[in-house]
Amino acid sequence: MNSKGTTTILNWALILGVILLLVCGIKYYNKSKSVRAYQVLLTDLNRMQAAQNLAAGLLNETMEYSKTHPAIDPTLEAIGAKPSKTAPAAPKPSTK
Repeated sequence: MNSKGTTTILNWALILGVILLLVCGIKYYNKSKSVRAYQVLLTDLNRMQAAQNLAAGLLNETMEYSKTHPAIDPTLEAIGAKPSKTAPAAPKPSTK
């Protein structure tokens, strides 16, 4: 009657293995779901950085262009890319 004990042990080992496999599968699914969510965020971040680099490059080229063509200066001053030549006077500090 040794086979009944062996069968019971093997059945319990099989049940434990299945439970362990299910737990690991659920953990893996949740981790991969998080990775996919972060991957979307990283893609958006890379797109934003590319757009920022493009805008910075265009601004640099415009600043170089303004050195030879000063007619563009009012536009650059309006968007705040270049300081105004007629800066407003600084307010006087009150001494009371």
